[in-house]
Amino acid sequence: MNKQRTLAALRVRRITLPLIALATLAAAILSVACADDAQQAESEQPTRVAQTVEQVEQQQAMEQQAAQQESYAMVDQQQTAQTAVAEYEHQQQAEQEAMQEQAQQEQAAAYPSSGGGQSQQETSTFRPSPGATTFEDYPTIGWRVTVDDDTSTFSLDVDRTSYFLALNWVEAGYAIEPASVRAEEWINAFDYHYDLPDVDDSFAVTTDILEHPLHDDLHLVRIATQAPEFVDDTPLNVTLVLDASGSMQEGNRVEIARAAAESIRSGLGSDDRIAVVLFSDSIVDSESHQPPDDRDIRRIIERLRPTGSTNVQAGLNLGVRFADEIRRERPNAHNHVVLMSDGVANVDATDPFAILRTAEDRDDSNPLRLITVGVGIANYNDVLLEQLAQYGNGWYRYLQDVNQARSTFSRENWLALSVPFADQARAQVRWDHESVAAWRLVGYENRVTADHNFEQDRKEFAEIPMGSATTVFFEVELSDTAISKGLVDLGEVELRWLTPMSSESNRQQVWMVSSISRFGDDGFLDLGSVVALAADRYSWFGQDGLSGETMALAADHIRELASRFANLPEDIVNSRAAVDFGKLLFSMGAIAGGHESENPGYSR
Repeated sequence: MNKQRTLAALRVRRITLPLIALATLAAAILSVACADDAQQAESEQPTRVAQTVEQVEQQQAMEQQAAQQESYAMVDQQQTAQTAVAEYEHQQQAEQEAMQEQAQQEQAAAYPSSGGGQSQQETSTFRPSPGATTFEDYPTIGWRVTVDDDTSTFSLDVDRTSYFLALNWVEAGYAIEPASVRAEEWINAFDYHYDLPDVDDSFAVTTDILEHPLHDDLHLVRIATQAPEFVDDTPLNVTLVLDASGSMQEGNRVEIARAAAESIRSGLGSDDRIAVVLFSDSIVDSESHQPPDDRDIRRIIERLRPTGSTNVQAGLNLGVRFADEIRRERPNAHNHVVLMSDGVANVDATDPFAILRTAEDRDDSNPLRLITVGVGIANYNDVLLEQLAQYGNGWYRYLQDVNQARSTFSRENWLALSVPFADQARAQVRWDHESVAAWRLVGYENRVTADHNFEQDRKEFAEIPMGSATTVFFEVELSDTAISKGLVDLGEVELRWLTPMSSESNRQQVWMVSSISRFGDDGFLDLGSVVALAADRYSWFGQDGLSGETMALAADHIRELASRFANLPEDIVNSRAAVDFGKLLFSMGAIAGGHESENPGYSR
């Protein structure tokens, strides 16, 4: 407090002393002016006693003019002094504003390490959400008491679109839309360097227990599945369905889609085949499957231009027809239909399930895999693209710019993504009653399913490309007995999936036994926990019916997680992925700041 008063006194002296000097200078100028005018008036007094009336009148006019000039001089000198004072004050204000701006920038840069704590008005420079965006706000998953419910069943997931969509928003100056946050897609956006399995026909499954970074009485359980990598010479049948509607003219959407399409085409081999469909309110142009270097294929990709409305149904119907025809001709190839769009369907069917019904694939033995690729910020339908991929036996990606389009669909990446290891992959976790008193799944809200569905092969269960990893976090309450043991027996996890091409059913059971790690023992485990909990807590801000106390708790948690993130090992924090996540944490903190409590009290 004394330091603040001293600084305030110094600022007052810094401003007051120059003002006094300026005022003294102005008074001196006025005094000299008055003395000169008086001297001039005395010299002009008449020396003759007798004057004519005309001379008297002339003298009076001269005196009035002199008085008027004196008045003008005083006004000019006052204005000069006032202008000098105003300019000085303006300069001082500009310097103070510059200092404040610099301090805010330094605070923003330091936010992840300091945890912020500022209100939204003080830290947020983000614009409101862009217009015409469509997201599905899935209700968060609550806690389960193990004696009442000991089983969690859900589809595996390798999508990461929610994360990169949020990153694109923040880099464009927008605040993150809480409804857009799917925690599992944030978690799975990061590489945690899992070991590959020893064999090529099953997953590597690891289980870890971590002290909870927010609650002393809780723990986190991480379950990770890693698919194998292998050489697969199976040829590819690829059908590109490209949105050429008017909404694609916004920003550089067309350039991104064209770059991705050209990267896919150029990455294919001579044994592969590719078709292209351009659509707007109807089919703009198309070419059935040809070798990848075909001149007409290249011409149609280059011809992609925005015009008209958006009839996704028409584009997919023709694309699926082309894909089914080439599948019959080449039954031993993998089949992919790639839809690139902003998802804003406004002609014919606009619901994802209605679109899928008209473009239904009835051959489950060698399915068509619908991959959706989203582009754009405003005027964007995330729900349509996400649901088409989930129920179309494929996966969903989001592209920020041309460079990401080229890298995502480079030959190396595309060939890895296009080779499936598992179809309709799902997991079921069965908790041990004696070790786990209660549990809660983080994220996966639109991937959970009824326990009895685990026995069924369903299209909404995920396709897992070779080499892909899936990470799942649970918040758990362990029993005192389990904590006291060196190793904790958590229960078991079972995986089920179909082998692509053969549709052979597979199952893999793993007992979950692990020791308890402290935060700081494993940097990648710590990173995953921060990402998982930050995304989960931020998603609460988009849900209706949650109390102000719950919102304050979420805000306090995000602040604490930002501090935890800043203390991760330098090689992790300085990585490109972590730097990007730091941007998201700052944006999340700016929004959450308006909900923070004055005295955080952490409880479940």
